[in-house]
Amino acid sequence: DREHVLLLTDWTFEDPMSVFRNLKTMEGYYNFQERTIADFFADVREKGFSQTAEMRGMWAKMRMSSRDIADVTGSTYTYLLNGHSPQENWNALFKAGERVRLRVINGSAMSYFDVRIPGLKMTVVAADGQPVQPVPVDEFRIGVAETYDVLVSPEDDRAYTIFAEAMDRSGYARATLAPREGMQAEIPKRRQIADRGMEAMG
Repeated sequence: DREHVLLLTDWTFEDPMSVFRNLKTMEGYYNFQERTIADFFADVREKGFSQTAEMRGMWAKMRMSSRDIADVTGSTYTYLLNGHSPQENWNALFKAGERVRLRVINGSAMSYFDVRIPGLKMTVVAADGQPVQPVPVDEFRIGVAETYDVLVSPEDDRAYTIFAEAMDRSGYARATLAPREGMQAEIPKRRQIADRGMEAMG
């Protein structure tokens, strides 16, 4: 019945060469979510000292971090949806009972997003421009340069938040699916960053 294009991007006011230089100087320059001594003791309580020390030792031996999920994070990036920051609240309009196709495009430089619409089921019907067998989802992850088409059918005359959370949980882009301009719904809290395990290394 209706469709909207949702373009996700990441933006920084820093000079790109400065960002590159910072990453060359220290790979975790923009990562402010590293594990702390408090995390170590929490892991000891949960897994025991030997397993915790072994896991930390393996990561240290590889000179890597279990929280090295994104090189450039929300500490410098603003995540945008159709060029609008989360504070600007871009609106996608619908009428109750309509079926709405959302064409989600990740046009960011290097950010992956986990996209969800609390209170609405989504059905993925296309990936990278190719039709797929419809798949109902609560959330999907979209990588750089990927596209997904999803269908939603809002039945109620109320607003829904389109929430695109950065994979490293350092920020988010958002818009509002609403029956009228200027509406907004509750914004979900950002989830805690996940720790990678050795299985993530292949």
